[in-house]
Amino acid sequence: MLQLISIIFCAGALVIETIKNSLMCKNSKFLLGNKIYSLFIIAFLLFYTASWIYMCKIFYTMYGSLYHLRKKRFIKYTRPIAWFYEKFIHKTFYEKNYRDRTTLHFDMFKGIDASKLQKLQNGGTVVLLYEDSVQYSEVITEYIRAAIKDGDTVDYITTYKSPLELCRSFKDDEISNITKHLSIIDCFSTHYSFDDKVVKFHKQEFSSKGFRFFNAESFADVHTAANDSWYRFRKVCKDEENQYRIPHRTIYDTMSSLIRFSSEELYFLFLRHVIASEKSYGMISLFIEPISLENNLKNDLIRMADIVIEYNQTSFKLIKEME
Repeated sequence: MLQLISIIFCAGALVIETIKNSLMCKNSKFLLGNKIYSLFIIAFLLFYTASWIYMCKIFYTMYGSLYHLRKKRFIKYTRPIAWFYEKFIHKTFYEKNYRDRTTLHFDMFKGIDASKLQKLQNGGTVVLLYEDSVQYSEVITEYIRAAIKDGDTVDYITTYKSPLELCRSFKDDEISNITKHLSIIDCFSTHYSFDDKVVKFHKQEFSSKGFRFFNAESFADVHTAANDSWYRFRKVCKDEENQYRIPHRTIYDTMSSLIRFSSEELYFLFLRHVIASEKSYGMISLFIEPISLENNLKNDLIRMADIVIEYNQTSFKLIKEME
């Protein structure tokens, strides 16, 4: 579009030049034509330059999405900037050191021996496979409550349900504590809310109560938003003057629904990256997916997970234990 506008100004400049040449004998009109010609040329150069800058921005974003799975902050990982960043700027203490978990509560998984989940003390991946007829929202709410009570911070990534459902599930007297330790990465509204102003109004209302929303559209956006949340909780550590990282948990609510806007290949790439990465940081990752998920996707997820739980109308069932 910017290049089209620049071409229009270029064509306008040529027209003005033609008219100006025909009015050489009329001095005042000639001077006016000369000024208009200069204005068109300047506008052409500005829009043409802007179009190339915008094209570079698009390339920059596509490159980051494909090769770094993020939309920003990836230039520091490209050579030779990466060498300079690692050598002189990057400090690894915060990444390598996190506060010990003293307790882990998994009461929401009723009927499962809690001692078998205590092996997640130093991080790991849990997959919860639910039947299509099951309402699992309350499980997420209780899981977040328990995680924050245990001293963890939480990222809740939703691609399948409105984040407003989660916000409404907390009581007024607990919202203050919850919002300090919870980030909501909203990959639902960007795809399904369209122009509904009511969603925007409700998000503003919950934001005024302290809830933090990070918008996302793709797997790269989710990864970028999680990185933004990382820096948010890092600031909390700085404010506390305690550089030991707060233990963290992530909840991925039906990430497979994002395949329709992307691809299975990117879904697998995202899973393999975050599962390995978050475990190495001592984080606990909870992936919630339907049992009806395609077998090749579900089986791959089960193979990568440390613990797999099935959830039907009546009970939870542990089908894979952590070694």
